[in-house]
Amino acid sequence: MRRLLIVVAMVLLAGCSSAPEKPDPTPLERITETVELDVVESTSLGGGDQTGLSPASDGEVIAAASAGGDVYLFDMNLEEQWSVEIEQTIVGGVAVNQDAVYVVTSDANLVALSRANGELLFEVALPSNSTVPPVTTDSQIFIKTQIGQLLALNAATGETIWFEEVRETGVGIRGGAPMTLESDVLYVLWESGRIVAYQAESGRILWERQVAVSRGRSPLERIVDSKGAPSVRNNLVATATRNAQVSLLDARNGQLMWSLDADAYPGALLAFNAVTIVETDGTISAYSAQSGESLWTNEALKYRELSPPVVVADSIGVIDLEGELHLLDPANGSIVGRLDVGGDKGKVAPVVIEDGILVQLMDGRLSRVEVIR
Repeated sequence: MRRLLIVVAMVLLAGCSSAPEKPDPTPLERITETVELDVVESTSLGGGDQTGLSPASDGEVIAAASAGGDVYLFDMNLEEQWSVEIEQTIVGGVAVNQDAVYVVTSDANLVALSRANGELLFEVALPSNSTVPPVTTDSQIFIKTQIGQLLALNAATGETIWFEEVRETGVGIRGGAPMTLESDVLYVLWESGRIVAYQAESGRILWERQVAVSRGRSPLERIVDSKGAPSVRNNLVATATRNAQVSLLDARNGQLMWSLDADAYPGALLAFNAVTIVETDGTISAYSAQSGESLWTNEALKYRELSPPVVVADSIGVIDLEGELHLLDPANGSIVGRLDVGGDKGKVAPVVIEDGILVQLMDGRLSRVEVIR
């Protein structure tokens, strides 16, 4: 047995040593800016590897956290209202409602803090860890775990309202894609490439659809994963995955409108009457929401490790590995604005707020960025 393990280890090391080198990021070319951006406010949440934590806002306050265990509540001008050290490593990000701020720890605990003053309201042990932000309403909080479990908890007490443990048959990195809550429907893209629409209050499955199929010879080739949440707009939902497909579905019944093959791990954005995807190599492409026909492609940001795309005013925004925010014209894909938000990588999608976005970088810098009109 020991000899077998040694042989396996040698094979794995040989495979790693023969892996292709990572391409150099495409150098940024000078652009003609037609959209001007400005960092209105910025603050540090603490150094160290933040592992892609996501802030949250309800339009009145901003909640954020550092991996080291600091939880913050700010007003919309990033003026600190309170901060609390929970002495646990935080993963995924935060959620906020009218009463509380919620975080999930690396020890698989859900921690709820009073929105008023940061005092501990409750702490609940979860059945497994979660690496994506919780999603909350004023009455419920939803948790997606790394091993295919979905929980709806009472937002005031932490008691379980409903629970589902899915049977995932595909190959995937568990817990990768964030959830989307829209009009009392929770859209969850499981890592087997299956999207499920749940009635949020009861957990009843409204519909489900396989939108990606694991394929390839090696385990790496068969990985189906996404770091982009399902994008929902105008009764449509768009998804994108690694090594698989981009799909547009009817959000009311799951009917497939169209799909195409693409390696789009960072995710898809449904906006401007198009589905815009960020491919794994940094290519950005847009397709007609009606037909799936290609509209444009931009390769100027290849290999720059882009975040999932979001709407920024009348543009499409992505963050790259150097903390550069890029704005693209949704009509033709040209880069129309750029701003250096910080010196570190932006791993998660910026959070859209009124008049701008929130950007949290891997080094813990949180910034509010606005478009100057």
